[in-house]
Amino acid sequence: MKPEELRKFEDIVNQYQRDLVNFHYRFVGNRPEAEDLAQDTFIKAYNKFDTLKEPGKLKSWLFQIARNTVIDSFRRNKNKPFAMDSVILENIPEITAVDYQDKVARMEVSKELESCIDLLVKEDRAIIKLLYYEGFSYKEIGELLHMNENTLKSRLHRARKILLETIQASPALKDVVLNYELQ
Repeated sequence: MKPEELRKFEDIVNQYQRDLVNFHYRFVGNRPEAEDLAQDTFIKAYNKFDTLKEPGKLKSWLFQIARNTVIDSFRRNKNKPFAMDSVILENIPEITAVDYQDKVARMEVSKELESCIDLLVKEDRAIIKLLYYEGFSYKEIGELLHMNENTLKSRLHRARKILLETIQASPALKDVVLNYELQ
């Protein structure tokens, strides 16, 4: 790799390192393991950097490698338990003076919301997580999941509808939804 390409790749690592660690953490629930998977992703990306044909698709390309890296990790460690999205609402920045009861209530809502999301079929769950937790665009999600945009939008519409029905049926979340609708 030429020196200018190496500097460019260093910039990419600096720009996406935190995002990739967080991406992997959502799947493995373990910070050191997530950091190792992110490092593996960057090594694979470095070795395949010359295959990136469209620099505008760098983020999608990089997260496709990350996705494949985590899948490979799960295959290698079939019998090892993992936590998927064990922290959802807990990652929201907290106010410095947090009431303990409020924190416990938010944790319970977070766990219940996670349970509702886990009831979705695998593909719909992936779409929800990539869109809302990872911040990917429809186009990027379509590329990652090998799905055209119209199909993606249709599946997302269905997933949102099912998720809303599941949330409304949940005693723990019903009040949260009601309070939200009243605002």
